[in-house]
Amino acid sequence: MENEWSRLEKLIHGSIEKTLTSSSSEVASIETIARQLTEEISSSARLDKKGRSYAPDQYTLSLNPLDYEYLRKIAPKTQWELSAALLIAFQASELSYLQKPQITLATDPTLSREEIRVIAWHSSDPLLFNNELDDEQSSSSVEAPVGAFLIIEGKRHFPLGENIVQIGRRLDNHLILEDRHVSRAHARLEVVSGRYRIVDLDSTAGTRVNGRLINRHTLRPGDIISIAAVQLIYGEDPQGPPEVTPPYKPQVDKGPQRDQVTPLNLEATHIKPTAPYNKGKP
Repeated sequence: MENEWSRLEKLIHGSIEKTLTSSSSEVASIETIARQLTEEISSSARLDKKGRSYAPDQYTLSLNPLDYEYLRKIAPKTQWELSAALLIAFQASELSYLQKPQITLATDPTLSREEIRVIAWHSSDPLLFNNELDDEQSSSSVEAPVGAFLIIEGKRHFPLGENIVQIGRRLDNHLILEDRHVSRAHARLEVVSGRYRIVDLDSTAGTRVNGRLINRHTLRPGDIISIAAVQLIYGEDPQGPPEVTPPYKPQVDKGPQRDQVTPLNLEATHIKPTAPYNKGKP
């Protein structure tokens, strides 16, 4: 375990060094930031029953008020840069996490100049989340929908039958998408109550279903899944996928067309004559 935390500290140090602007490092050294982050992660990480270590996702980095004001004026993106650097380090490590890490800068007048203090915590209990997920999966049907498949970029189909289908750029995924914007482990399909559900694995570019950004979504035939820039269409057909799948277009109810105008180029035979209006007759 000690080697794991030493490796994590090196990953955090290297990621911060590449991401953080030079003006930000004038307030506190990269070594100090990496060390304190690693110490907080190691003391706050939670181990589930499968042996996965979950890192906290919320961090407060406190500074002397003068240092804080300096960073706010000179390097206003420091919070974002540190959060992005920590995420990169997590993705390269063996750590698990429920949400992308978020670092918030705060002031502490008891701290000296160039001194920092890091506090980390979990926004939600990862062990409770995993127990609920395990209970849900154990009580539900583990049979995949019959004839489920994905149409990839409208060109080829990928049959689905496994209970878990990993999607990403890494070569050990079930469905490998060779696009540089796709994360190494981007998303997962899992069978819940006899239906496929797609789960985003904290990917960099995100996962969308029918244009909406999702964390998890139970799929229906015709749903369009966007993995970064790659488009997938989900379908179910016991006879197998069709050779050509038309693009999914949701139906739109336009309602009654009260202001519809008859085109002027209709032939006269299509227009019924009307009787003249006689004001004097009943």
